[in-house]
Amino acid sequence: MIKLKDLLVESMTVSDSEFIELHNQARKETGANDKIPAKTKQMCKEVEKYGFHKLDYKGNPGRARKPKNLMYQYYAYIQGWGHGAFKGPADWFLKGTKKDPILKWFWSKKHYALKYDYLLYHVTTDLQAVQIVSNIRPGSKDVEPAYYLVKDYLNSFGDRRGGRNESILTAKVIWWLEKNKVQTR
Repeated sequence: MIKLKDLLVESMTVSDSEFIELHNQARKETGANDKIPAKTKQMCKEVEKYGFHKLDYKGNPGRARKPKNLMYQYYAYIQGWGHGAFKGPADWFLKGTKKDPILKWFWSKKHYALKYDYLLYHVTTDLQAVQIVSNIRPGSKDVEPAYYLVKDYLNSFGDRRGGRNESILTAKVIWWLEKNKVQTR
């Protein structure tokens, strides 16, 4: 017997392989190639280098996301990481559909494939964590505690503070500082 809960969860999430199938279908129908900027792909590789893709929302090692995967890179792309084309959360379908035929295809036919909230906030916090710790050397001494590093980072960009993303980001920065034996004040 099929339960309503199973149908709701199943219809709202798209696996990596399903995303690749949808992407291939979009490429075939539009005849267009990916427009993910090289800088976005580079930033995704940095996430893997620092290890943030392996962490869950509490900063504990868990099921790893795949930054080299197309789905992860598209989530970084539609959020504006590595380029200046999209400024806000809605810009990928307001502006992106005019510039990128594949995004237009996703928006018109399978927009749910780019609305996976779990991956969306993990991609954001992974990339933010890389930016926070990228100037800290392993073994450093007298570094600000993770909470203040995150607070300063979010304030410098005018990002909203408090809530889920700040907590996840702080947990990821704490993990990195402890892993690399960085001494905080």
